[in-house]
Amino acid sequence: MVVNVIEENQLKDRIVSKAVQSVKRDRKVDRVSFLSIANELNVDITEVTKYYKSIEDVFLHQQKKSWKLTYRKLDKSLKSASTVGDFKNVFDNFFEQFVSDLSSDADLHLEVCNFLPECLKFREKNKKKLARKLKLIIKKGWPGKNLNVLDRQTDLCVLCFYGFVDHIVHIPESERSKILKDFRNMLNLHLQDRLFF
Repeated sequence: MVVNVIEENQLKDRIVSKAVQSVKRDRKVDRVSFLSIANELNVDITEVTKYYKSIEDVFLHQQKKSWKLTYRKLDKSLKSASTVGDFKNVFDNFFEQFVSDLSSDADLHLEVCNFLPECLKFREKNKKKLARKLKLIIKKGWPGKNLNVLDRQTDLCVLCFYGFVDHIVHIPESERSKILKDFRNMLNLHLQDRLFF
């Protein structure tokens, strides 16, 4: 049973990898077919359609899988945080972990997901989930804010984060740490303002 799950996960990863390679090669999502993916992987097409309904579904599942892992790590950090300093560290470490977890194909995944309707729906839903988690972190890490300030600062952090992600996936890995440091410093300065006029 465990071996089957591992084999299934490996096959799913190979399907995603082939879909990404095909989009890179053809530069169009609609030109990628499950038949060509199955042929390249030397499996029957039913082995592909068993897990995915469409190429959009491949990218949607990958997007969800990536965020599930991100939230698992974040929730683990939140569970062990108790002091103001702990929550500030969780905030900083979230961004650092997110950047270090970016795949070598993160730019392509993001570009494709920005045009696929189901992926865009997930992105909007995910923004709300991320906002709830960041709001909790901000409330505990920068106490004393009224609800209006907390809401507005959380919204701004989420907005900045998505702009940051859109930018950082397109720059070389060697340059990401400097931009990440500047980004975290900017948000920390923003969150020190308790009134936020």
